[in-house]
Amino acid sequence: MSFSPEPTYAASIPGMVKALRRFGASRHNQRKSPFFVVEGYRVCREALQRRPSWFSFCLLSEPFQGSEEGEEFCRLLRHLGLPWGTIPAGEFSSLALTEGSQGVLMAMARPPAVPPPSLPRPCTLILDQVREPGNVGTLLRTAWAAGLDQVWFTSGSADPWNPKVVRSGMGAQFALTTHTFPSLPAAAEAFHALGGRQIWCAMMDAPVTLFSPEFSPAGAAIVLGNEGNGITCPQVGQAVTIPMPGHAESLNVAQAGTLLLFEALRRTTP
Repeated sequence: MSFSPEPTYAASIPGMVKALRRFGASRHNQRKSPFFVVEGYRVCREALQRRPSWFSFCLLSEPFQGSEEGEEFCRLLRHLGLPWGTIPAGEFSSLALTEGSQGVLMAMARPPAVPPPSLPRPCTLILDQVREPGNVGTLLRTAWAAGLDQVWFTSGSADPWNPKVVRSGMGAQFALTTHTFPSLPAAAEAFHALGGRQIWCAMMDAPVTLFSPEFSPAGAAIVLGNEGNGITCPQVGQAVTIPMPGHAESLNVAQAGTLLLFEALRRTTP
C-alpha cells in the first residue's frame, strides 16, 4: 500500500478501507453516510473538476495508478493538492461497488446547503417517486444535456447520491443542484410560489400529446412518475402523453423524460 503525496489527509488507508466497507454494507449505511462514493475514471474526473471542495478521500488500485489514465488522474490530484491511497488490485476489487471496476474510488462529502429552488429553463423537471437508480441517473444526465441547472424530486425517489445514480448520471450531479420536497403537492406549491403556472403530468392516456399545439412547456413543470404506479397526485397539473402507434405497453420513464425535455427545448429555442 502507498499514500501520495505526503499524508496531509487525516485518514489512513486502513481507515479509508474500513469506511468504504461500512458504506457498501447496506443501503441504510449509504443513506446515513456523511459521504457518497464516486466510481470510475470519467465520473471521478468530472467530480474533481467541478466540485473539488467536496473531496473527502480517494483510493486507486495499483494497476490503475500505473495506467495512462491513472497517471493523468494522479496529475489532476496533485494539481489540486489532494492526496490519495493506492492498494493492491485484489483488495480494491473487494471494495468496488461494480463488477469490472476501473480502479478508482472517491468519497465525496454530501453537498452543503444548496440555494433555494428557482425556475430553470426551458422548464422545471419534477421526478415523483422515480425509484430505479439507473432511470434517475439517466434523467439527471438528460436534464443537464437539455440545459437545466436543477432537478426537483419528491420524497420516495432514489437518492441522487446513490452510487448507481451517480454512476449512471456520469457527472450530472456535479453540474446540477437537486431539491427534494415531501410530496408532489408540496413541489407544485413551491413551483407556483416562484411564479410557475402550467404543470404537465406525463401519463399514458391524455387528449394532449407532446406534439399538440396545446402542449406549452416554456416555463412549465414536467412531472414524471414512478415506474410502476405513475404520478402520485395527477390533479396538480394537466396530463400530457407521448403517442405510441406501436403495440408497446409503455415507455421507460427515462426515455419518456428525454422525449419531453427535448421537445420542450425544441419549442423554446429561437
